[in-house]
Amino acid sequence: MRPKTIVVLTFLLFSISSGHAARQKVLYAFTGGLDGKTPYAGVIIDPAGNLYGVTEWGGLNGMGTVFQLTPTLSAWTETVLYNFTGGPDGDDPIGGLAIDEAGNLYGTTAGGGDPFSSCGTVFKLSPSTSGWTFTVLHAFTSGTDGCIPGSSLRYNAGTLYGTTVYGGRSNQGTAFRLPTSGGSDFNAAFSLNNGDHPWGGINSWSYGTTYNGGKYGTGNVYEWTYGHHLLVKRIFSPTSGAGHYPLGELLNENQSGELKMYGTTSRGGVGGSGTVYRLTESPYAYDVWYTSVLHSFSGPDGASPSAGLVMDPAGNLYGTTSYGGADPGFAGTVFKLTPGLKNKWTYTLLYSFTGGTDGGQIYSGVILDSAGNLYGTAISGGSGNGVVYEVTP
Repeated sequence: MRPKTIVVLTFLLFSISSGHAARQKVLYAFTGGLDGKTPYAGVIIDPAGNLYGVTEWGGLNGMGTVFQLTPTLSAWTETVLYNFTGGPDGDDPIGGLAIDEAGNLYGTTAGGGDPFSSCGTVFKLSPSTSGWTFTVLHAFTSGTDGCIPGSSLRYNAGTLYGTTVYGGRSNQGTAFRLPTSGGSDFNAAFSLNNGDHPWGGINSWSYGTTYNGGKYGTGNVYEWTYGHHLLVKRIFSPTSGAGHYPLGELLNENQSGELKMYGTTSRGGVGGSGTVYRLTESPYAYDVWYTSVLHSFSGPDGASPSAGLVMDPAGNLYGTTSYGGADPGFAGTVFKLTPGLKNKWTYTLLYSFTGGTDGGQIYSGVILDSAGNLYGTAISGGSGNGVVYEVTP
């Protein structure tokens, strides 16, 4: 696969619709005890409408949990599916889960596993009539395989895809593929200027982002091509209108053959508090991409988006910010971007968190159900230990 050329043309085309335009409801508030504490990663949903996620801490051993939220007529019921011990099974799960066709869950831990490196694990939870069976698929060693997986996993056709923040030959992190049925993993290591600290995951086109690295040390968009090659596709700079320090995954879209990817940067942009940007492949030149800024955050509309985006069937984008918002707590937001004519996008502030019982500090993105409801997590608020929430536009 030959290298691609990125042509950067930055536009700022948006309007703002402010105020709460949605209803927010806390589905579950963690107590910090046996039920878990600090749900850093977001949730996923199964065909029956059950939600699954992880808590970074808490549980039976204080090392984190995997949990399930089941809807009932009057409330949501939380069930802990697994309690991490901090041993070979791992501890400190901060990356999001993935689910396969059979309902098996896959995830990572940022600690534990190999007793010498404690670099984390990739695990599997399999459902049965008698409970859930836990299996370690891989324990990272801080060698070529990496150390501290922090991104959400992606599952496709029996293979898991993810990243580690450290490890590899230059200790700048790795991208990895791992068969769910066993066998050897396959890794590519970041080094020099092709990226550093890849907190975001890898999308289905094999693109991702790194928080650091690149020419200016403020992040890249990269593509994992043939073999072990990680090629830079976009360089973020402190003076770029698209911002810098990207954290989340890239959302890819292919409508009528026009290739697009959407992402966020956690800092910079015209408003100074991060951006939502789009990469669009040129219809006239092979592998030439253009960059557009769909929104630049300034504080009251949100600040520091730390996760990727989701898109509904109408082409609207939904995301979160870790801080900012219209409420005094500046504890984060859920937002919507609506496409219009001539690349003009309308920003709607769906909900501003207060940091109180509704939650605060949103480091993960949201997911959509078939009815258009949004689900996510906040690491603080509730009783002080984080919540799972629903936003209904």
